[in-house]
Amino acid sequence: MKRLMALAAALLMLSCSCQNEVRESRPPMGGIPMAASVTRCLSGSDSVKVFLKVERIIDGDTFEGHVIQNPKTAYNPGVNPWMVQLTKIVVRINGIDAPERGQFYGDVAKLHLQWLISGKAVGLKLKQRDMYGRWIATAYQDGADIGAEMLKEGLAWHYKEHDGNPCYAQLEAEAKLAGLGLWCDDRAVPPWEWRRMSKYERDAYRN
Repeated sequence: MKRLMALAAALLMLSCSCQNEVRESRPPMGGIPMAASVTRCLSGSDSVKVFLKVERIIDGDTFEGHVIQNPKTAYNPGVNPWMVQLTKIVVRINGIDAPERGQFYGDVAKLHLQWLISGKAVGLKLKQRDMYGRWIATAYQDGADIGAEMLKEGLAWHYKEHDGNPCYAQLEAEAKLAGLGLWCDDRAVPPWEWRRMSKYERDAYRN
């Protein structure tokens, strides 16, 4: 019995020693941590940034990818990297509405978004989930606001019905005045109107 108790005590001491070594070997915390947990990250809090590896561009304002750790931080406390990488989400860029597939400049907007972020790590400021299960979020790549970049090139409308960002309104106005992208077409139809059009109306518009 004494031998068993001595062995148990030795194992306990070894366990404590190993835990201390693991804690000391962790890289120092720095940069912007992704969040304390994946659940908190995906709660819609405006104060939390999530990082995503973009894997698929759906259209000019929507993309898909896997949540990843902050690429600028080696260690994020409380985040299991294996569980994080299993989290796949679809993101709809907040504050803009790009031309739909089938609309003029729809393909151009998709290609430009692909050029901006495809295969890259983007930071997300999550807002909420929409009725389709997509996360509405402001997206950043290397410090650049992706929604602003799309507006600047005239490849999206400012979605004023759902966003009051004055910078976005200004960028849209400047692109329109310069005739950039979709604004070179006097018949440009906002996507929210396009979605309400019948197939007959869409075919007539394209012809």
